Amino acid sequence: MTIDIKELTALAHLSYIASPYPDLSKKIEALRLPDLNKIGNVLGSPYFMQLNLMKPDNEIITLPNEPLVSISLQKTIVETATVGEQRKGTVKEYICTEDFNIDIKGVCIGKNEDYPTEEVTRLKDLFMVNEALEVKENFFLGLFGIEKIVLKSLKLDEMIGQESVQKYTITAISDMPFFAELKDRAALINKS
Repeated sequence: MTIDIKELTALAHLSYIASPYPDLSKKIEALRLPDLNKIGNVLGSPYFMQLNLMKPDNEIITLPNEPLVSISLQKTIVETATVGEQRKGTVKEYICTEDFNIDIKGVCIGKNEDYPTEEVTRLKDLFMVNEALEVKENFFLGLFGIEKIVLKSLKLDEMIGQESVQKYTITAISDMPFFAELKDRAALINKS
């Protein structure tokens, strides 16, 4: 029996087949700033791609069977109602742009029609890491400057009638270094 892993993943999670991720590896050297128009509608669109994550101990884990990866981004905006009979709408105050939300959906497939115990255990162990994971060689996430992610949830769903297949969903957020900026360092030194 031959299994089309991409079709199985798409059917398990979305009931449709996503377009293949365009091969940018040959073109990436020519790109200075990424032009998102050249690869289609990417923000929020799922793409099949290999996803390698490096743990803090430098062990690289490849997620099974090219999962579907989608990202989304939102802003925090405070809306304040205006007062007065003739005034309509709200005053909007931009606070910040939040981290990227990343959804990873895939399937683990067991050998010889056995349950994929080894792959599921690797996913569980990866999720138990309580630090940021480095994204290795992923052009899609790289276009958005996502170099590290933090895993928020791992969900293992049932696959009715498929004993050797385990569907999984990982939700993650991007992690960017945060640096505090000291404006008047000399004044702080003189106070101490």
